[in-house]
Amino acid sequence: MTSHLLALLLFPIALNLPPRYGCTEIIGGRVVSPHSWPYMAAIQRENSTVCGGALVEKQWVLTAAHCELNEPEVRVVLGAHQASIAEKEQQIFKVMRYVPYPQFDRSSKENDIMLLKLNGVAKRNKYVQTLCLPDSYEDIKPGTMCKVAGWGVTSSGKPSKCLQETTLKIVDRKTCQSKYKNPKITSNMLCALGKKLHSKRDACQGDSGGPLICADQYSGIVSFGSGKGCGRRDAPGVYTRLTEKYIDWIKKTISHDRDP
Repeated sequence: MTSHLLALLLFPIALNLPPRYGCTEIIGGRVVSPHSWPYMAAIQRENSTVCGGALVEKQWVLTAAHCELNEPEVRVVLGAHQASIAEKEQQIFKVMRYVPYPQFDRSSKENDIMLLKLNGVAKRNKYVQTLCLPDSYEDIKPGTMCKVAGWGVTSSGKPSKCLQETTLKIVDRKTCQSKYKNPKITSNMLCALGKKLHSKRDACQGDSGGPLICADQYSGIVSFGSGKGCGRRDAPGVYTRLTEKYIDWIKKTISHDRDP
């Protein structure tokens, strides 16, 4: 999630990735302690991580709807630190079913949220854990400190080999909207920038779908950026906010589609 991750979105390799509508890698980040984000999922095609996600139930990963690939070679890697090489802690699955939010709109980028049903059940251990959905539906206040992680492009212009994280600060929607002609920044979205004005921090290509953790709570999903480059000091990244309607939809979808 360092500036390296962010840069990934901007380079030719990005052409092979679903758009984060701008950037989806980590910029200005640092490598995390191995397996300190045990709920992180790497969504891969041809051994390259194209999106992130979070394990929210033993057979379900939550990610961004624009990450829908619907290709047989797509796999989901859990328990990874270096997601593109084999590690004994990893658990690897195919995607049995893509369930984007019914009202997802690619042009407005509204409702950019999706569930993936895995073709097997994750074994929970110290390397693989589920991430609890928020227990509060309150909006996240501007100034709240958050973290985001991913294997996306970094400031080097290449994807990160290891999982990286960065710290961000929530920005009010009015300020955020002033940086975007389109789309409309709605109450279903959160905006976040690097916590210091002089620091370039952001998610970028390859980070889409990863979790935004604010005040130790799962609060959002990496969605889109300005399209002018990741880590711009004047362009907040935009995240799908985990609102009550989304949480209800997640719970209903999982409960209605349990294997017998």
